[in-house]
Amino acid sequence: MKRILFAAVSLVLLAVLILAGCEPAPPPPAGEEVSSCVICHTDKGLLQETATVVEEQTSEETSGEG
Repeated sequence: MKRILFAAVSLVLLAVLILAGCEPAPPPPAGEEVSSCVICHTDKGLLQETATVVEEQTSEETSGEG
């Protein structure tokens, strides 16, 4: 009987924890802008424009046969 009661209480607590964590974040107040970091880091076009390709450089002293 104790196991059934313990399992039921555990399931109820687990459900409460899951539901409490699933609330969506409130939107920013009207007229207030979202952080500029978020805007820049989520703008795909801007990221593609500003991205640079870094080529890995290896020296001849550290490369080659063993």
